Amino acid sequence: MKKFDVIIIGGGHNGLVASSYLAKKGKKVLVIEKNEHVGGLAEYANSLSCISPIIKKELNINIPNIKDTDYIISLEDNQNHTILEDKNGKLSFVKTNADEDDQKTFLSIINNYKLFSKTLGSFMYQKPPRVKSGKRSDLFQLISMGWKIRKLGKKNMRELLRVIGLNIADDLEDNLNNDNLKGLLSHESVLGSNLGPRSPGSILTLLYKQAINENIFNLKKIEVTNYINQLEDCCKKNTVEIIKSSQVKKIVTKNNSVTGIQLNNNEVIESKCVMSNADPKTTYLNLLGAEILDTDFIRRIKNFRNKGNVAKLELVLENEINIKNIDKKMYGKFIYAPNIKYIEHAFNANKYNNLTSNPCLEFYINKNKISANVYFIPYLKESSHDKEQILKNVKLILDKFIEENQILSSLIETPNDIENKYNISGGHWSHGDMEIDQLLMMRPFYGSSQYSTPINGLYLCSAGTHPGGGITGINGVNAAKQLLKDKGNG
Repeated sequence: MKKFDVIIIGGGHNGLVASSYLAKKGKKVLVIEKNEHVGGLAEYANSLSCISPIIKKELNINIPNIKDTDYIISLEDNQNHTILEDKNGKLSFVKTNADEDDQKTFLSIINNYKLFSKTLGSFMYQKPPRVKSGKRSDLFQLISMGWKIRKLGKKNMRELLRVIGLNIADDLEDNLNNDNLKGLLSHESVLGSNLGPRSPGSILTLLYKQAINENIFNLKKIEVTNYINQLEDCCKKNTVEIIKSSQVKKIVTKNNSVTGIQLNNNEVIESKCVMSNADPKTTYLNLLGAEILDTDFIRRIKNFRNKGNVAKLELVLENEINIKNIDKKMYGKFIYAPNIKYIEHAFNANKYNNLTSNPCLEFYINKNKISANVYFIPYLKESSHDKEQILKNVKLILDKFIEENQILSSLIETPNDIENKYNISGGHWSHGDMEIDQLLMMRPFYGSSQYSTPINGLYLCSAGTHPGGGITGINGVNAAKQLLKDKGNG
């Protein structure tokens, strides 16, 4: 019977990062991947600006940016599009119908948010402290967090504490007049959550996202396949064994401790440590089994909000795509979220599990192909989506901006499809909502927020852990370091 020091369930990017760190410390590591290839949901990413530079350095990942300058195009029905240029992290307006005061205010708001996000960013590369543990290490972390916030200065500290629980709509409407600019920032504030612009906490969601990413709009396109291939090569160089097209059926335990895993073919592989890159609900309820967990803990698991609301859409058109009133040299990240009211209405439909007729869009163009994220498409537990209707709704939007062009083929993957394809409960790209009560020491929930679990030898490293979703790899690093520390190798 095979034995390993650590078995990692799931070959997504966090699982690959964790396995490399563990192997470099001398651990014999096995990665089990359900699909024919590793990488998981990373293949859905259009850009990877949020990859940790620390991970790049320590794992010798060398991926150049495709280009140093990119554009954000916020589409308007009247063709008066807003175009922002991002040059090495600095934003400037190329085209807009907003007046000069609104332009300055918009950039000022982003810079202010960056200041707050920088403070939050310092908490990302460490496990969250336990508030009531009484341990010196946790107490020191809490004091350190408070001190970093205090270092903002009285004015900025008070402003951070004021806005952190507010909704983005109120803040923008108090400071901006241009509807398109308000829609652009509002759209970014609700990604990864089940919030609308008027939902409390939507500002914090934006700050948190900005703390992880180099840029609020997540540009800097790099080749995703190249990144995943390098991670896989790094695993192999460090003698990590990877088994593909094989699914874990059960995490095997004895006396509240991990003893290994059982595959779908009933093969048992022994290990005293198992790290799950699956989402928290799948890990605890399906792979582990609720019968060995206490009732209160099960309640917290079930209350973890993880219903996805994003569909992936791939379109192939007959001819090369031309966007009206935009020079091809400025093609970049296109966003259709024209104003706060539009986004809020789309969110309201999703909130009640209805298919919105007016979704928000985020897409890239490559000659005659469109790769789009469609928001808000609800996860439906008991039924399936009308994909033809989704395509029709999207086409009605695209027809406003694209010169007449026949669709040759389309592929739509809803949250339900994502659940089935990647075995992610709820089909949530971040494995769970990125909201105020599911972040930092509350992610995924109290009692399971520091990568370790109530089961000895069982660890979590997925996007369902701190710091959350995004192609950062930080979850994998932090989880690996926690395991090594617990085992006396930290």
